[in-house]
Parts: sequence; C-alpha cells; structure tokens
Amino acid sequence: MITESVLKWRLISPTMMAAQLDKLITMSRMPNISIGVVPLSAPMTDLPSSSFALFDNRLVIVEIPHAKVTTTEPRDIERYVTKFDGFEQVAVADEGMRTLMEGIRDDFLREQEIN
Repeated sequence: MITESVLKWRLISPTMMAAQLDKLITMSRMPNISIGVVPLSAPMTDLPSSSFALFDNRLVIVEIPHAKVTTTEPRDIERYVTKFDGFEQVAVADEGMRTLMEGIRDDFLREQEIN
C-alpha cells in the first residue's frame, strides 16, 4: 500500500522518478505481488504516520526516522491491521492503480522535457 503523495515526492530527478514508477508498474503485473495506491482524493479514516510492514498478523515492523520498531504484541498488531484495512478499502489496485501511476510517471517525464 502506497499513498499517492509519496509517489509524487521529488526525491530524485524526474527521469529517475519515472523509471521507479515504471518498475512498480511492471512489478504489479507479477502474480505474487499486489500493489495498492491510496489516491489523494480518497476519504481518509486514518493518517499514514509512518511506514510499516505486517507479517501474518504475528509481527509488525514500524519504521520511524531513527529506528525500526518491532512488535509481536496483539494489541499493537491489531492497531496496524486496522490501519492497513482502512487504507486498503480506499486504495486503487490493478488497472486503476497502473493508470494512476502512469499519469504520475508521465507528469515526471513532461517535467523533464521542460527542464
């Protein structure tokens, strides 16, 4: 699950951002990978305050600026499962996700052409 705003952050050159988006689009076609994008227009029920990874409802790894926090506490895991479920409900996937990413990629490519 990725927020649209993260995909638009200019962390590297527009050409490199476009290449990264192409890689994600390609990976999304693999049978063992599922990518969802939470669009800026989606109604949000929670804030994407930090990145986290869920592992089979048994482990959560939360990344914060200075560390990775690992927890196996059921109460903590439930908090992140609920957060993920909320994002998943409003995310676009499959062709909708690819169309959204392609539009962002094309914006980066146009920006590169202008500069």
